[in-house]
Amino acid sequence: MSLFDLSGQDTIDTIPFPTEKDGLASYIRHRKPVLLSGVSEALPFTRGWNYDYFRQSLKSIRIQRKSADGIYHYLGFERIPMPDFDEVMETTHNGYALEPLKGRGVSEDLPGDLSVSLPGFVPESGFRVSNLYIGPGQNTSLLHYDETHSLLMMLEGRKRFILFSPEQSGSMYPYSPFSLRALLENRVVDSRVDCQNPDFSLYPKLKHAKGVTGWLEEGQALFIPAGTWHFIEAEGRNVSVNYFWLQNRLSDWMQQPLLNFWIKRRAIDVLDQLRKVKHKLSAA
Repeated sequence: MSLFDLSGQDTIDTIPFPTEKDGLASYIRHRKPVLLSGVSEALPFTRGWNYDYFRQSLKSIRIQRKSADGIYHYLGFERIPMPDFDEVMETTHNGYALEPLKGRGVSEDLPGDLSVSLPGFVPESGFRVSNLYIGPGQNTSLLHYDETHSLLMMLEGRKRFILFSPEQSGSMYPYSPFSLRALLENRVVDSRVDCQNPDFSLYPKLKHAKGVTGWLEEGQALFIPAGTWHFIEAEGRNVSVNYFWLQNRLSDWMQQPLLNFWIKRRAIDVLDQLRKVKHKLSAA
């Protein structure tokens, strides 16, 4: 039994990509995921954005390697020349690119004409980052949630997804907010479940979870509300761009899993302060 077998009877809506400010207001308010069609029509700057385009436009790219368990954990990155990444894509497949295009962490190596605009429904004040993802195929995410809303746009290839509502957090087996290991490894939003081989005897509540599954096709975008658990798996070579933005209400922060996230972030802040104190004492 795989994680995708946990699909319930609910289906996901598909609507035209909204261009107005309140175009996703109902889905954001009810924390309901939705598929958007017509990405290139709504965001013309994405036209022609495929692997060949980025291979020719970028001098270097930030990638991560697979961990010992074969999963990309988003923990460590290295920057390599684009020709080296092209070789990875064609041969070893041991590399997954995550390159910030707008917002936090943007590299000076990005070409000046690579312009990224925000969709009308993404508030400038809440915007965090827009990332480029490129994978050789069969790359998967962990089962996790984000504290921000996310919009994942498929530019080349396709990805399969399963989403679980925040109300099912008790069946997702998140790391404890008081787990020092999880805090140190930055796994504050991850599930302990092995998505490739879920052990339902070890995690019995998971078997009763009901998810929403579907395919994110080229030219579509998937809106994933904050706190929504999701697992995503690419079929073949894939290129996607996403947006993260913060637009949560106080009531959202008072519910799981965002309440746990808030506690974990405070614990991480304390650890960071302790590290700084230790560094100052060592220097003294």
